[in-house]
Amino acid sequence: MSTLELLLYGQLGASLVMAIAWAHAIVIKNTSYVDVLWGYGVGILGFIYLVLESETCDPTRLALLKALLLTWSIRLGTHLLTRCWGKPEDARYAYLRAAMGGKAQLGFFVFFQVQAFWVVLFASPFLILVKNPNPINSLDHIGLIIWLTGFAGLHLADKQLKLFKQTPGRTRADVCKTGLWKFSRHPNYFFEWILWIGYILLGWQAPSGVWLLLLPIILYIFLSKITGVPFVEARKLEASGEEYKTYIKQTNSFFPWYPQKKDFSS
Repeated sequence: MSTLELLLYGQLGASLVMAIAWAHAIVIKNTSYVDVLWGYGVGILGFIYLVLESETCDPTRLALLKALLLTWSIRLGTHLLTRCWGKPEDARYAYLRAAMGGKAQLGFFVFFQVQAFWVVLFASPFLILVKNPNPINSLDHIGLIIWLTGFAGLHLADKQLKLFKQTPGRTRADVCKTGLWKFSRHPNYFFEWILWIGYILLGWQAPSGVWLLLLPIILYIFLSKITGVPFVEARKLEASGEEYKTYIKQTNSFFPWYPQKKDFSS
């Protein structure tokens, strides 16, 4: 089966799953689970790609790629599932529902299908990674270190935010400025970005490994311009007002750096 056929079949499967999920979202009046499907979906489709195209891949490399992918997917999908299970619709999607009014159902159908496309897009690098026939070498060790650094930072950022939200007396208007969140408004997204950079070195020696250089560009646009930062910050500005505006002025959005100490109140 050609790469194009694998991508098309992957898109067909992802679109079908998302269409069913959209119909279910109408019944339960909650679209938050689309995020969960994305996290698990990338893992499942990427794993299928690894299995189907594993003929030339070194067995140890194949096992490593499967382990990394499933570890990432299970952690992310379960984290998102825990966050929305039994809770009202996420504020981001409630806002979209209100903004679209009578066209909300059609709008969400399109949104779910866009998510299906993103599933295929982020599973597709594994079609390149699995073509690397070389045994594990020093380049892979560096890539693995980068991947583990991203994974650890991502887990720590999520943990710190969870602990902040569990602070007694905390309100939705309060802003997390502790730990990694002191240096970046979205350290979880930053370390997610770092994690995927690790795949560049893991697949660099594959015949089409150079295409992996697009990963950090696409992911940065995805997280900072499309589905991550804009939605989160719009809702946080509604809830926190001036406190979050000050946080924005003092703290980098994506790349961590020391916060500015200048007083912006004047």
